[in-house]
Amino acid sequence: MQTDAIDAGAAPAETSRIVIERPPPGLARGKYPWPAWGIGVLGVGILVVGLVYFVVLARRRRAR
Repeated sequence: MQTDAIDAGAAPAETSRIVIERPPPGLARGKYPWPAWGIGVLGVGILVVGLVYFVVLARRRRAR
């Protein structure tokens, strides 16, 4: 009987370990990583500018 045979159910040896590097999760994956709060501030700013635009547009139409 062979004692040095490899068991199919055994864990792989430490020397054959493969390390896969992954980027951090979330919004910091792009070329220019931003924190989540920065994306939130940008989104709120765009939303406020859009709302102000529509309010000004509605006031101009009402004034006619």
